[in-house]
Amino acid sequence: MFAMLTPFLLVAMVLAEVSGLPQPARQQALMNEIEGIVVLPQGARPLASYGRNYALSGPDKVVATYLLPSPSIDFSQGCEEMLADFSSRPCAKGEIKAQVRLDARRKAAETPAGKRRWHQSAKALPRINDGGCMQVNVEYEISTRRVMTVSCNGQA
Repeated sequence: MFAMLTPFLLVAMVLAEVSGLPQPARQQALMNEIEGIVVLPQGARPLASYGRNYALSGPDKVVATYLLPSPSIDFSQGCEEMLADFSSRPCAKGEIKAQVRLDARRKAAETPAGKRRWHQSAKALPRINDGGCMQVNVEYEISTRRVMTVSCNGQA
């Protein structure tokens, strides 16, 4: 009976240790813990190269997406607008200005390289389609203090 209680007591102690902290401190502690033990997959860049995004995915699980920041687009080199017949035309000045504003909003929404953010839900985590190691996915179990999975995103 005592042997069965020991794992439960350990889980309770770990959860109490982390959950007793104020929310931002708890989030910081979890991110520190994960980043202290995670080993990125072969092909990934160093951890500091990624903007790191975290969220709870249930009471005992943290999920993360580590994303390489997207490159800025240099619209001074011009812009092409694709037409319905698959031809293109140069962008008008107003279209270029709109694209510059859109690019600035996109960049502001990204987590910069070397920084991290805690998101309200796993559904709110930023993601990309495909991209290989441009995105690294992490799952961490709080009660066991173990990284359960680490993988690069798929390739198309």
